[in-house]
Order: sequence, then C-alpha cells, then structure tokens
Amino acid sequence: MPNHSFGSPPPFGDASFATMFGIPAAPAQDPPMLNYRGHALHHTFDLRSRMKISREKPMIGTFFAAFPHPALARMVGQAGYDYVLLDWEHTPFSRTAVVVRVPVLDHQYAAWDAGASGIIFPHISTVEQAQQAIEACRFPPVGKRSGPPNAMQFGYNDGAPNGGSVFEIWGKAAIILQIEDEEGAKNADALAALEEVDGLMVGPGDLALSLGLSFGNMAQDERWLSSVGNILTAAQKHNKASLMPGMTSHQIGANLQNGVTMLCASNDSMIMAIGLRKELVSAHEQLDSWKKEKQTASK
Repeated sequence: MPNHSFGSPPPFGDASFATMFGIPAAPAQDPPMLNYRGHALHHTFDLRSRMKISREKPMIGTFFAAFPHPALARMVGQAGYDYVLLDWEHTPFSRTAVVVRVPVLDHQYAAWDAGASGIIFPHISTVEQAQQAIEACRFPPVGKRSGPPNAMQFGYNDGAPNGGSVFEIWGKAAIILQIEDEEGAKNADALAALEEVDGLMVGPGDLALSLGLSFGNMAQDERWLSSVGNILTAAQKHNKASLMPGMTSHQIGANLQNGVTMLCASNDSMIMAIGLRKELVSAHEQLDSWKKEKQTASK
C-alpha cells in the first residue's frame, strides 16, 4: 500500500455498531483500491492499472445517478465499492475511484479537471469518434488536450512519486467507450484495439432501443445478444476492461459469466427504492402480526 502525504483514511465505519441496525460490514476489496490512489486528495486514481487486471480480479461498482447531493456522495464514496460511476449524461450535477459518464464530447474537461479517475464517452460507434475522444483526453503528442493551469496548484498538490510531473498523474486516468448501437458493436474490435482505450461499456438499454426493442424483450433478441457478444468478445481479445450496468446485484453472476470485468451493482435510485419498500413491507408485516395477536387475545 502506498504512503500518502495526507495519511490513510479511517475505516468505512464502526462495523459492530452498524450491525446492530442490520448494516453489514463492507467486504474486503481485492486488491484494495488504496493501492491505486493518488498521492494527494486531488490526484486521480491509477485506474488504468487497476482496469488492466480486472479480467483476473473483477471490480464492483455502482451508479450514482439520481440524487446529486453532497451528503449522499459521502455515503456512496465510503460504502466500499471499487469505483463509483457518476452519471453526468443523464443527471446534472477516498477509497473509491470516480468514473464520470459525460453527456457528449467536450464536457470531459470539467470532469478531468475536477479529478475524475476515468471518463465514459456514450454513443461511440466509429473509430473516428473514438479518436476524437482520445485526442480530447490526452495531452500532446498523443492528443490535443489543453493544459489546465488551475486544475492542480503547481508546487502544492501536483507532485508525483519519484519526481514525476503533473502530466504523469493525469496520464493515469482511464478512457472508456460506451457502445449503444449495432454499428458500434460491429466496430467493437477496432475500437478495443485502440491503444489509449482502457475499456468498452455496453449500453444495453439504448442498444435495445436502437434495434426497435424494449427492456422486456431485448434479452431474447438475437441481434441484441449478438451485439453484446461482439462488444464483450472484443474487449477480451484486446485485454481491455468491459462494463455492463445492472439494475440489481442479482445480475452480477450472469455478467461475470459473460466476461464483464467491471461490474455495476445497481444504482442509487434503485437502492433507495428497494430499501424504502423493504423497510415498509417489514413494518407492515410486524403491524399485521400485532393485529392478529390482538384479535386472538380479544376472543
């Protein structure tokens, strides 16, 4: 585990105290994401290195999409996921690497400068589009990204280990291409072959819509299954990470079997809805039991 100038953060929480309220302790990360954290709080995680071994050691993350509030962000950030996917495409808005899905090209600058450890570009269908994304993310001579003089304060939090420069820090952030139509799926092999690309992401819902399908029947359609297979196979062939979001954690097993290496266990809105409803159902079950006991006692 690297030494950090700002020390190591405290544990996720008091596990024994949380257990009293039915909250389980966070499972151990394998390997710990602390191993990939930067040397200052504003540094990105070395997500590129972690994603390279995700085929042997898959990562588990979650979507943070519905409730852009600092208090919830602190909870999500300390929950114990390997990464959190901050969905800027559909939502305005320590130990966990933050991956930001931007709405369109040219929105990535704000995310990079804010310290994102990875960027997801949606609706990538061609190599030309992917090259534009790469050029916007990497500094010359690889790309055309402009040097942001105020993203890190020179001389204060811009130092890399062993005398490295601030550009070494920025170079550890990952580029992920999200494929959401049949054209992109057909070009997946060429997209995964691009050296600066670190992973491919399946956009299952928009892929279904592009094929004229619904969420209900997409998994039974051969075109959808073939497109998803092309994307995941291309990522595996070129040893790149692969992502596919899931609405609940019950989809993790199937996604692992299909070769997904960066798993996404639900999202904040689903977790909130499921949690609220489960607590409500439990409360009503106890209320019904109390009513039955009271009726029996009155006879």
